[in-house]
This record gives sequence, C-alpha cells and structure tokens, in this order.
Amino acid sequence: MKQKTILFIAVLLWIGEGYSQSSFTFAGGFNNSIFYSRITKAEYQHSFTSYNAYLVNFSYRENLSALQKNLQVGAQLEFKQQSAEFYYADFFPPDSTATRVRFDIRSLNLYLFPELKVGESVKFVFSGGPVFQYIVNVKAKGRQAEVRHTGNIESDVNKKNSKEISGFVIGAKINLGIEIPIYKNLYFTFCNSYTAGFNGMQGDLSKRMKYFNCVDINLSGGLVLYVFTAGSMH
Repeated sequence: MKQKTILFIAVLLWIGEGYSQSSFTFAGGFNNSIFYSRITKAEYQHSFTSYNAYLVNFSYRENLSALQKNLQVGAQLEFKQQSAEFYYADFFPPDSTATRVRFDIRSLNLYLFPELKVGESVKFVFSGGPVFQYIVNVKAKGRQAEVRHTGNIESDVNKKNSKEISGFVIGAKINLGIEIPIYKNLYFTFCNSYTAGFNGMQGDLSKRMKYFNCVDINLSGGLVLYVFTAGSMH
C-alpha cells in the first residue's frame, strides 16, 4: 500500500512538471472608488465625490497540469490610488464644523485567485478571490470651516501624510478580461475588475463616520508572457 501511494504521488508530480505552464503579466490602468458609510445623514452630514485615479500591477499565474489547462492559480501585487472628495459636517448649535477634503489614498494590494481561461487563440478570463489592502500613504487637501457664536473660522487642510485614513483592509475581487495574441506566447490583456472591502478603513475619520469603505471599479491593460517548461507538450 505504501509503495502504491509513493508511485501515485510520483506520477502526479511527473504530470505537473511535464505539463506545467506559467505566465507573467505587467499592467496598468484607471481606478474609480465609490465610497460609502453606514452612518445616516441624520446623525452626521456626509457625501463622497469620486475622482479617477490609477493602478499598476504585476501578476504571476501557474497552470499545474494539462488535465486542467484552462484552470490556473495566481497572485497579483498591485499599487493603486483611490481618490475622492469627502464632505462631512456636524451640526450642534450654536457651534458647527464642516470639512471638504480630497483624499488621495495610495495602497499596496495582494490578490490571490483561481482563474479560468476559455479559448484557444483569443482567451476570455474569469477570476475571483480575496484581496488584502495595506494603506501606505494618504494625501489630504481641502478646507475646513468652523461656525461659532463668536465668529466663523476657516482654515486650509494640506497634509502629505494624513492620519485621517489608515489601516489594513480585507476584501474580495472579481476580474473579467480578454487576452489577444500578439506574437507567439505574448498576449495583450484588457481587464475590468471590481473590488469591495469587508472591514472598514481605519484612522481618525472612522471615529466620526463609525464605518466607511468603498467599491473599486478598475480598468487595466497590459502584456502577458507565457512560459512553458522543457517537458511541456503545449
């Protein structure tokens, strides 16, 4: 029984090595973030206005067997910016404060996924899985106005490393795309992906809004290079 088990594992390893296929993708594109908060406007006045931002990423995928040639597993490391104007105001007469600030949130994102590719020449791509976001830097620029019974006070907000938004966010990502052959094992890829955070972003702003996060809509294009092992029969 032990010998049969060892032989079975050896055959699986041989199949994996003989038919393995890897691909590397370099891509860049646009990101738009739709922010939301659970706090009601009756409790705290707020609104979000999104701006287009950017992203760049590197992906690695591995096909483990010709028996599963359309199924891959992979990982993607992405640097992206999320940009939106936050308006938030508390009204407690006779004093009140209103703030209108644009936040540019720069983060590193790790995306782990299984991926299905359909097609021989032109490939249609579907993937989904968890994404882990770490906020590296936040730029804040805007204006704050305080209305008091003694008079109005206005001040500029201009911070290159704001502490209003920070933390580590866990979410999920769905990716839909297409790969078009260019030359031999080189492809052009165009993708549309959606990312949603599960836990709220942290920082000083979360104390006012209780919870806030966003859904990202990403459009990206790039180059895919397929690499085959010496024993591959593709």
